[in-house]
Amino acid sequence: MRFKKSVLTGALALSTLVGATAAFAAPASYTVSGNDTMWLISKKYGMSLTSLIQANPQVANPNIIWPGMKLNLPGTSAAPSTSNTGTTTGSTGSTVQPGTGSTATTSTSAFASQVVTLVNQERAKAGLAPLTSDSALTGMALDKAKDMYNNHYFDHTSPTYGSPFDMMTSYGIRFTYAGENIAMGQRTPQEVMTAWMNSAGHRQNILSPNYTKIGVAYYNGEWVQEFIAN
Repeated sequence: MRFKKSVLTGALALSTLVGATAAFAAPASYTVSGNDTMWLISKKYGMSLTSLIQANPQVANPNIIWPGMKLNLPGTSAAPSTSNTGTTTGSTGSTVQPGTGSTATTSTSAFASQVVTLVNQERAKAGLAPLTSDSALTGMALDKAKDMYNNHYFDHTSPTYGSPFDMMTSYGIRFTYAGENIAMGQRTPQEVMTAWMNSAGHRQNILSPNYTKIGVAYYNGEWVQEFIAN
């Protein structure tokens, strides 16, 4: 088992990114396929992750989408889709396992929710305010976990997204303080929390009074916590 931390603090000014992009008219809806995530779809059509999530209130958990699901694209007149296939039950949903092309029920969302609960239990013991689970931050955490798994690395700097700062900025997430904890190989939420709490740096992120929001993800043995204050 390995785990790694980084404490990222400071105020960053958001800058406008200018580049050459192809102009095209976005369709009213999009059918999820392959290993799509909300973030990948938002980038494909040149929109923010937050706007895509807000345009799809019918999606119970933005971190769990599957092939065949219909998504509304912001800026169109499409009504919310009611023809999605697949099911979500409680905090467990259907997702595509890499390389299988079929759906399977996983504990991805349930594990993430349990970690948030455990984090706030530890903060309560320390007399700290609870962190609020943030959907955009959670979506980013899941994409980071998938990226580590699919690209066979374990590091805060992603070959796809860059640093956690870079990734947050590209997702349209604003922050004054930010931090990330990652881990790999732990089998349960309690096991990964025990590992993090036994590490001074990871514990510092979990118990920092500076943070107000959290996003947690688990994917095929990869664990990610993202923290921000804004």
